[in-house]
Amino acid sequence: MRHKLVLWFVLLIAGFLVGLILQYARLQRLQKELSASTKQLGSCQSSEQLSQLRDKATMMYLEAVQKNYGVAGEYAKEFLDQAQRIVSSTEDLALRDLLRDTLATRDQVTGDLAKGDAAALSEIQAILSKLEQAAKH
Repeated sequence: MRHKLVLWFVLLIAGFLVGLILQYARLQRLQKELSASTKQLGSCQSSEQLSQLRDKATMMYLEAVQKNYGVAGEYAKEFLDQAQRIVSSTEDLALRDLLRDTLATRDQVTGDLAKGDAAALSEIQAILSKLEQAAKH
């Protein structure tokens, strides 16, 4: 009788341990999947932010080409403000460096647009070109 009780106890402990090991393995697999999904989500968010920036920069360029420098200046402000927010929040180092370089031209671009200077077009073209190259990577 005592042997049966010990055997049942050992089987109970063994069953508990097998269940625990299986649940632990499942947890590890799910954590890896979650980590991969989180990385993919971050990548998609960076792509979406970059796309929005390109849209604003394109609108800024189109308005400047049409000599609507006031409207282009408004787009420039929106673009540069959004770029600043992304620099502060993104973990993508390449995007952060690109936007820091772009933000370094803030005064030049906004100043040229405020003056109605056509030189702003070449500066905006350079920004668009860099954004397009970044989007291809």
